[in-house]
Amino acid sequence: MVLRINWYIFIILFCSVLLNSYLYGKTESCFPLTEEQKIEKLLKKVGKIQGSFIRNGDTHTPEEAEKHLRYKLEEAKSSIFAPNPKDWTAKLFIEKIASKSFLTGTPYLVKLSQGKEIPSANWLIAELAQLENCK
Repeated sequence: MVLRINWYIFIILFCSVLLNSYLYGKTESCFPLTEEQKIEKLLKKVGKIQGSFIRNGDTHTPEEAEKHLRYKLEEAKSSIFAPNPKDWTAKLFIEKIASKSFLTGTPYLVKLSQGKEIPSANWLIAELAQLENCK
């Protein structure tokens, strides 16, 4: 009888360890993200660019770029012409906020530490793909 109870306890503990390692062994980024979480992660990635952000011909630090994009996003969300804030997607954020100047239409660029300049939209789309593919 005691042996049988110990066997059940062993099975229960073993299963709970397996379940725990399955649930908590995954990295945070591998769990499905809401669109709002994706936007937040993209903003943080902008703030940590290994290089600089070029807006209207002027070079800005990653921190300045993140701050600017956050400001633009908040302004856009409160606009009567914008979609409902709950309807914003990461792709809409990239397209409407983070790819070009609202005033001049000049594309934003990311200048990587190696000196290569790429449109911010391309850089952000690649970052979004990594988020969505758990990388």
